[in-house]
Amino acid sequence: MTADIQFTLTPIQLLLSALLLVVAIASLRLFRNRLLYRLFFIGIVFAGILFVAVPILPVYLATLMGVGRGVDLVFYLLFTGFLLLIAILYRRLLQHDIILTQIIRQNAIKNCRRLATNPEVNA
Repeated sequence: MTADIQFTLTPIQLLLSALLLVVAIASLRLFRNRLLYRLFFIGIVFAGILFVAVPILPVYLATLMGVGRGVDLVFYLLFTGFLLLIAILYRRLLQHDIILTQIIRQNAIKNCRRLATNPEVNA
């Protein structure tokens, strides 16, 4: 890594940094009671702002890891993260399906018992 890193931000760097800060604030509000999720999103936002502010950093990290370009490294990390996100969301969807099935089953049993003890409600 060279020592001639510039800290003047171009308009696109300012825009992307501002958008990443909005994502950080939204994630803090969205995950109020989930410390691990909050820390995870703040870490991602911090890395994003760092990569936007110092564009040579992903290139340097990519060469350290044996990847051709910094963009490729970021893409590989994002792709892996999206696969993880899909797996987590699918697991939560299955959990919600089980909970919904249990609620519907309990409601049906309760209604069946009520109809068995009070047949005139059936009409």
